[in-house]
Amino acid sequence: MDIPFNKGFIAITGETGAGKSIMLGALGLVLGQRADTNVLWDKEKKCVVEAVFELDNDFIEIFESNDLDFSNQTIFRREIGSNGKSRAFINDTPVQLNIMKELGEKLMDIHSQHNTLTLKNSSFQFSIIDSFIDSQTLFSDYRSLYSKWKNLISEISELERKEAEFQKESSYFQFLSEEFEKANLVIGEKEKLETEVELLSNAEEIKTNILQSINLLDNEESFGAINQIQQTRQLISKVSPHHKTLQDLFSRLDSSFIELKDIVSEFINFNDSIVLDSQKLEDSQDRLNLIYGLEKKHFVNSLEELLSIRDEIDEKLLVSSNLTDKIEKIKKEEQVIYHKLLILAKEITKNRKASAQKIEKEILPLLSDMGMTEAVLKINILENNTLTSNGQNDIEFLFNANRGGEAQPISKVISGGELSRLMLALKAVLSQKHSMPTIIFDEIDSGVSGDIGSKVGEIMREMSSKHQVIAITHLAQIAAKSEYHFKVYKNLTKDSTYSEMNLLTTEQRINEIASLISNGVISDSALNLAKELLD
Repeated sequence: MDIPFNKGFIAITGETGAGKSIMLGALGLVLGQRADTNVLWDKEKKCVVEAVFELDNDFIEIFESNDLDFSNQTIFRREIGSNGKSRAFINDTPVQLNIMKELGEKLMDIHSQHNTLTLKNSSFQFSIIDSFIDSQTLFSDYRSLYSKWKNLISEISELERKEAEFQKESSYFQFLSEEFEKANLVIGEKEKLETEVELLSNAEEIKTNILQSINLLDNEESFGAINQIQQTRQLISKVSPHHKTLQDLFSRLDSSFIELKDIVSEFINFNDSIVLDSQKLEDSQDRLNLIYGLEKKHFVNSLEELLSIRDEIDEKLLVSSNLTDKIEKIKKEEQVIYHKLLILAKEITKNRKASAQKIEKEILPLLSDMGMTEAVLKINILENNTLTSNGQNDIEFLFNANRGGEAQPISKVISGGELSRLMLALKAVLSQKHSMPTIIFDEIDSGVSGDIGSKVGEIMREMSSKHQVIAITHLAQIAAKSEYHFKVYKNLTKDSTYSEMNLLTTEQRINEIASLISNGVISDSALNLAKELLD
């Protein structure tokens, strides 16, 4: 189905179940709503929905910010495959669904009966007030700062949690650090002490054996090994010239002689260096036991691992100290941002109060035109001490439809028909402020009839001077005010039911409006009344 919508005020009528919701569902898909394959009639075929928008150059910037080519005739296309996978395109460029939705929200506002109920919701009430404020950068600046402020609050909380954990263990870490500091460990110290203790523990035996060895190698009675080798050298030296083998053996004897003399010298020096010092032995053993005790305490086997643990403990103590400094620094930054937020929040409150007064003033004539001549709308912008993403305000929409009554929260006092008219009036006021190209009202005429319906239709027609307004309605008075009138109806075949949608001629339109007036039974009086409504 191809549906051409002209500029101006368009009415769509049809019996309940004729298929109006199919059109809205298709529009929802092409504006970025999630796809549900259950709505597809033929799940074996690809579903394609396209919407062509005529746009002015005001939209160039937002297209460029999303890296999209702008065209005054822009095509949104949504494809849903038989496998349920969905693809989105803007001017034949594939886009993510969130981008299609973001742009779609700036091109078309679809308002249904369900949306009317959101008027009782404070978030929606704030959106109405805030959209009437000229300085939108005020909100973007505030929300940007608020996000930063909340992140700082979270960071402070996390750092304070870590600091509390460190503080629970800090006394123990401090004790360990002092223990390591007192121990004053040095790389290589353990091995040196182990060697020293081994030597001092066996010093007497070592000295005895060294002295005996010296005596065996070199003694004054000429019975030592060195003297024996010396005599052998003298004997071989006499005959070595007679054969090369003897020369080689003499050379080896000579080397052994020199080596033994050097060994004896080393024995003497080493023996002289050994001191039988029981106090030094005790001190070294105590020092070694200290190292062994620390290794056992920290479940390690080397001095290097102990020093690594010492460094880790010192690092934890340093982190704990740095945490305190960092928390203080971030708290100062948080306070600076907090005070900036307070200033912006007060400015937002000031703008909201001014916006509320403008809306109150401009909406009353519209309510009066729709038969609510005594209606009063009071919008209270309340201040509180809590900073939220929405500022420092609470909001109240107070309403009274009758003379002499007291304005009360709309959730308590407003009827369905009054709520529909109030929402339409708000939309009409806001439409003068913003350049939304298309506004669709889906049966916003709930609870409205007769002359009031004509007033509602007139307001929609006035809105259509600046916007394309499409009204899905069951009310003859509203349909009669439109410039173009479509009818949705069922077309039954042997096997299936199809929804059709046609632009009505003048004659067809008279009959359709007469049918709406008389609940489907077209009488002469209904036809005459339909003609009067269209005049």
